[in-house]
Amino acid sequence: MEATYSIRTARPEDSARIAVLGAHVWVHTYAAAGVSEIIAQYVLATFTPEKILALVNDPGVVLLIAEAEGNLAGYIVMRFGSYHADVAVEIETLYIQDAFSGRGIGSALLTYARGIAEAGTGNRTIWLIVNSQNEKAISFYHSRGMTQEGLAYFELGGIKHENKVMVARD
Repeated sequence: MEATYSIRTARPEDSARIAVLGAHVWVHTYAAAGVSEIIAQYVLATFTPEKILALVNDPGVVLLIAEAEGNLAGYIVMRFGSYHADVAVEIETLYIQDAFSGRGIGSALLTYARGIAEAGTGNRTIWLIVNSQNEKAISFYHSRGMTQEGLAYFELGGIKHENKVMVARD
């Protein structure tokens, strides 16, 4: 039986759950060779309830969560005023717990985000970066009409990781 889900704006009391889900998805996606000290330190410093609470309280950020049967299944972080070329709304994070992958939650969060972008800027155009090795995510974004418009690099432990800049334009 497929779980139903709901989407809403994150509240301060969601911060711990969002931090745990973020760390879980990040490690599952990017630590395929195991958890090195660099990865451990990055995850412990990045996915904290305090940092999530700061996002929840940031007026330039919209953080939406998807819940299935009362449990966190995924989330999306949008940042207004973060530009790529002429596009002012960045999707900083779109994470879905693997157990909920393929159920339409990511698509629904992206659709909500584009509606919020339109309400805030007058158009539904958004941009994001995705690790060039993350074929599952790249395929997902392509299937939602996003196209690659450049490259960016994420540096971790002195190593640069290539990312694709993806844009959804109206």
